[in-house]
Amino acid sequence: MILAKLNIIIFSVFSFVILCLFNNVHAAEKHFLTVDELLNNGYSQLTEAQLTYLLKESKIEVRDIETEAVSLSTRTNADASNTANRKSEDIKTDKPLYFLDARLIARAPPLEGEPDFKVKGSKLIATDGVRTYHIRFYEKQGKIFGARDIDHGNVFFQIIVR
Repeated sequence: MILAKLNIIIFSVFSFVILCLFNNVHAAEKHFLTVDELLNNGYSQLTEAQLTYLLKESKIEVRDIETEAVSLSTRTNADASNTANRKSEDIKTDKPLYFLDARLIARAPPLEGEPDFKVKGSKLIATDGVRTYHIRFYEKQGKIFGARDIDHGNVFFQIIVR
């Protein structure tokens, strides 16, 4: 009898904890920054010349504004006229518990290995041979954000030139 009551209490507490976690994930659903919001706030899309200039910088920090992951993109050759040769290094991994937000898990994954980059028009085309992303960049007063075509108008990346 005591064991049955104890099992009921343990099951009730476990169910309550699971229910709280599930409800917190949905109740605290955060609004993602969008390209429309950037444009409405005075950000402008980088042109081909501006994007080429950005890629000629030796070090560019890429921050995921939702998962807090950070990577550093470094030019791999001394020839500043070549924008394609870059190496990425993860500096900080995703924040713990980001996997509780199904919308973040559903995002397209980052490219693997050392992707190839090329500027075409006002967008950066990046590929790892399996996936290809078209990325547009938006800038206002030195603050730069990037939006991938696969993210449906959501903005997940901030770019910082070091």
